Amino acid sequence: MKNQYILLFLLINLTACKVFQPASADSGNSSSARSKHSSGQHISPALIQNISTESGDSAVRTPEASFYGKSSQKTVLTPINNDEFLKLQFKYAILTNSPVEEMTNQRLLVFMDQWYGAPYHYGGTGKDGIDCSAFACLLLASVYNMNQLPRISADQYQATRRISKKDLREGDLVFFHTLGKGHRVTHVGIYLYNNRFVHASVAGVQISDLGEGYYLQHYVGAGRVISE
Repeated sequence: MKNQYILLFLLINLTACKVFQPASADSGNSSSARSKHSSGQHISPALIQNISTESGDSAVRTPEASFYGKSSQKTVLTPINNDEFLKLQFKYAILTNSPVEEMTNQRLLVFMDQWYGAPYHYGGTGKDGIDCSAFACLLLASVYNMNQLPRISADQYQATRRISKKDLREGDLVFFHTLGKGHRVTHVGIYLYNNRFVHASVAGVQISDLGEGYYLQHYVGAGRVISE
């Protein structure tokens, strides 16, 4: 009987650890990440200085590039069962420091888990590399069926209605300046809950805190997409 309790304890712990791994669709990126760490490279999630997304159109090279505009091509969100949904709820409740009860948008959780950890690539639109504005377009199209967002972060800022920080809600866009000159928008993320947002940073697709020093200092404003 004692051995059975030990075996049960080990199985529970193994399951809990798996919850924190990115979705299997991103498994191809894990070897790349390991090789960077083994070679001594370190990428800080806050280091997005000198990264601009103003002219990524020339680098677009996959079918997903057409996700913006009327001919939207979205990420396929595979339905999941209740147990899988519960695991995602716990995972993202912890990552956003939010109550599990607030994790109600299954489409959003599935989308984030499919893309979590995908590497950053300026002008990229796929899981082998994506930039912040392309990620914002794809998330809004796939999760909220909003296909009218422009491709460039500065244009996205102009195309959305300004809202205050205290009025932020799930799916709103948050904008930053990263070039060190003025406050020109060069980076965008999607607000989640509890001051957290998801974005494609140079460290890859991840969740960050608006209250962190770098993002707090480089915050430009927030915008809400007006549905057609």
